[in-house]
Amino acid sequence: MKRFVAILTLLALALAAPGILTHGPRSTPKIALTFDADMTPGMKQNLLSGRVKSYNNTRIYAILEQQQVKATFFLTGMWIELYPQQAKALAQNPLFELANHSYSHPGFEQPCYGLPSVTLEGQGLVQAKEAQVRKTQALLESLGVHNTYFRFPGGCANPSDVAMVERLGLRVVHWDAAGEDGGQHNPQVIVRNVLKQAQNGSIIVLHSHGGPKVPATAEALAQIIPALKARGFEFVKVSELLTHNQ
Repeated sequence: MKRFVAILTLLALALAAPGILTHGPRSTPKIALTFDADMTPGMKQNLLSGRVKSYNNTRIYAILEQQQVKATFFLTGMWIELYPQQAKALAQNPLFELANHSYSHPGFEQPCYGLPSVTLEGQGLVQAKEAQVRKTQALLESLGVHNTYFRFPGGCANPSDVAMVERLGLRVVHWDAAGEDGGQHNPQVIVRNVLKQAQNGSIIVLHSHGGPKVPATAEALAQIIPALKARGFEFVKVSELLTHNQ
């Protein structure tokens, strides 16, 4: 219980930390859908061994395209390497924009929802954390993407981590409305979570990698979009939402 409380406290501090953007202007009914494409070494092993068929939920892209809804995808570098054609297709789709979600999805600050720590690989901790950002930034650039946003895995970070990302020329973007789709098999719960929190300027976070631990996101998304449209919200990319915050 104490560990759980510590995690919640850390997340609350991280989301509210100076330099971290969690929403856009509250004055206009614009909202940003964002999707994290996680990939850890353990997930990669599950995929390559055949224990998991896919970590690429194509139903999400289809729903967004069918509804002509803009979205921002925060991709891990390891995911890009495993799904290069899908990453290229996302980069070329005018509805979408891509951003940096680290290379192998470690917790930059611990504890972090059971995520592994940053692997040093013979480097100091600061250099290893920088490498997590730089490697994925290079992969995004290889796709022709000029990205300026970064999201910490799990939202876990300390002020020095935020400062490091800013030194690399990126802005940290988290969220103020979480679908909490990880580990959730009931799409109605995800829908309720989003609709309860969404307001003018909200940045909504969901996950696009799917797999056995994130199985209900697409079904929830198919209900979230029309519900938010009915409330008068316009879906925009993160870059469009934050333009007025410059």
